[in-house]
Amino acid sequence: MKVILFAGAEIEDYSFCKKYMENADKIVCCDSGIGHARALNLVPDYILGDFDSCKKEDLEYYQKLGVAVKTFPAQKDETDMELGLDFAVTLNADDVVIFGGIGSRFDHTLANAHLLLRLLKKGIRARLVNEKNCVELIDSSIVLEGERGDLVSTIPLSMEVTGITLEGFQYPLVDHTLTIDDDIVAVSNVMLEKRCKISIKTGYLFLIQSKD
Repeated sequence: MKVILFAGAEIEDYSFCKKYMENADKIVCCDSGIGHARALNLVPDYILGDFDSCKKEDLEYYQKLGVAVKTFPAQKDETDMELGLDFAVTLNADDVVIFGGIGSRFDHTLANAHLLLRLLKKGIRARLVNEKNCVELIDSSIVLEGERGDLVSTIPLSMEVTGITLEGFQYPLVDHTLTIDDDIVAVSNVMLEKRCKISIKTGYLFLIQSKD
């Protein structure tokens, strides 16, 4: 079950969305994320949030189409995107792609990146994606797909990540250990192939695939 989740951070160019939406099963919009869905002429399966930041006309538009709306109080412990991710879990998602989760508010962006751990622990692949970045968290191994020349940074979330091996990169690593307070030696690596392998033995490692 692949779920596309729209959050509210600004998106200037929607062209990157197409490849990530292939084979999507459900679309969930969080509050002002409905504006992105409408810009793409998409009809979401579910809309949820406290609706303190979305445009009233966007919400009314989708309500008239009969889209399921779940309303939450403005005073709550969870962010709207957090509610959306929890809802994706109830849909039995095993792959979640988040648009509008990387924005100008660093606190929101950092919190959203940390939410990837909640899904990873449930065995769900989750990615935060915008025009320039794809952020993912791993605890084992993955074959990363992209273009030759793509920049990839591997940054630990846990205090220590062991057994890091990077294959297909300009600067390979073999059985390397990164710690959260040590030298940042794995930032801005370069993909030499369209498919590169990253594996670790223990810990949680952010993979940030970027374009300038």
